[in-house]
Amino acid sequence: MDESLARGHSTAYVKKKTDHGSIRNWLESARRAQAFKKFALSAQLNHEGRVIETMTPLLCPPFSAAFVPSPWNKTVKSVAAQFVSAAPETEVFLPDQSDELDFKERSVFLNNILYLATEEKVECTLLTVANMGQHAIMRLLQRGLADEKSLDGIVWLSMSIARDLGQIFGLTSLKQDGAFDFLIPFMGGAFVARTRNVSPGIEKSYQGDQWVLSLRTFLEEGMLKPSEHERMAGLNIEEDGTMRLRWLGQTREMQRGIMHEADVNHIRGWLQANARPSKPRSGVR
Repeated sequence: MDESLARGHSTAYVKKKTDHGSIRNWLESARRAQAFKKFALSAQLNHEGRVIETMTPLLCPPFSAAFVPSPWNKTVKSVAAQFVSAAPETEVFLPDQSDELDFKERSVFLNNILYLATEEKVECTLLTVANMGQHAIMRLLQRGLADEKSLDGIVWLSMSIARDLGQIFGLTSLKQDGAFDFLIPFMGGAFVARTRNVSPGIEKSYQGDQWVLSLRTFLEEGMLKPSEHERMAGLNIEEDGTMRLRWLGQTREMQRGIMHEADVNHIRGWLQANARPSKPRSGVR
């Protein structure tokens, strides 16, 4: 797709998304407490029953319809929802000085809410771990990874992958408030992702000062150097988001959201080997 056309489509895409401020509105509403109470009551039952039907009106909007992410059993019960929000004036801070503004951009964020009940406690977690700048959205279109019809699904899937990797980043030995670049293989090419201090323009009190894993651009296969292919070795991510890990001479398929400890440990090591310190004001292709 022509670059100017891709830029126009990417701008329109961001404008159509719900503003990120809707999270603040939901947090300040009575529905927040009602949803937690409804889940706590449902968690006392041996099966999910009508929990989706009763919780969805309390979460949507801004979140999607509620869903059960893993089998409901006596020891662990969970309900989740998510949505992609837009922040037209996203603030991106300098990697070496987290309180100094580097630039502003249009971007989208993936927001996940998870209700979890165990035998010990009931809790709710709201996280915004991944985002994608408009430049990356434009490159998805320009470089043929997505078109107008598939863009929404590709953006959501890409940020879901970034969210999973971002959470595992939190388990690495890498400095958690350090700015690092990663190359994430996807459909023959690769995303350039960076851990950055990125503000969507509202108070982020619901997750403290946690940085996001920000997708900055998408590179086609022909744009990647041999050294960059070597850097990504050991992990392949297919069109449907399936992660295939190759280690110890075997290929293992890892379902996102159902991570075995051995797989998490492998990806943690992969992230540590893949990471490169971000350079201030470094450009993107």
